[in-house]
Amino acid sequence: MEPEIRLVGFIFDKETLKRQSGLIIGLGVVMALIGVAGMVAPTIFSLAVVSFLAWLFLFSATVQGYATYKSYRGSFSAWLKPVLSLIASVLLLLFPVEGVAAVGMLLAVYLLVDAYSSVTFGWQYRPNRGWWVMVLNGLLSVVLAAILLASWPLGSFVLVGLFVGISLFFDGIALVAFGIGAKKAAGSESSKRSRRSSI
Repeated sequence: MEPEIRLVGFIFDKETLKRQSGLIIGLGVVMALIGVAGMVAPTIFSLAVVSFLAWLFLFSATVQGYATYKSYRGSFSAWLKPVLSLIASVLLLLFPVEGVAAVGMLLAVYLLVDAYSSVTFGWQYRPNRGWWVMVLNGLLSVVLAAILLASWPLGSFVLVGLFVGISLFFDGIALVAFGIGAKKAAGSESSKRSRRSSI
């Protein structure tokens, strides 16, 4: 039976931890690269974020509308969510500049939630290597949210793309650090077992 390793309140077996740590590192690298793209071209990235949200709303409206038609077509309240998702999608596609300002406010709220999550997770992850990167990521999110709120709505057109890029970059770095820490935790557990078996 594989030994169990506890990380951030969750219990993993050694092989699962090794397997997932590689996936986490890969995902972190991809997120960091997308973040760099956002920092290099923030205005284009702002429009890309709004466009992505618009298509996400459209997909959501389609799926929810189909489910409502199949199961609850006579219910007014059941149609409310897909219709609102469709309206949000159309508005974001037709008015992308105004959409960037709206997304700017939502982004500020997201950054504050992300800050709380990152700091809490990083603090629980101590004393494993890389915990401070997650805490630093959370503190940076607070600073970004404050700047975004102070310059809203005029600064949103550049800042949305820039801050999403910065946030994705540091989230990616934090994931890489977490993955490396998890891999080392699994490796140190293996070496402890081999030392115990050789005694």
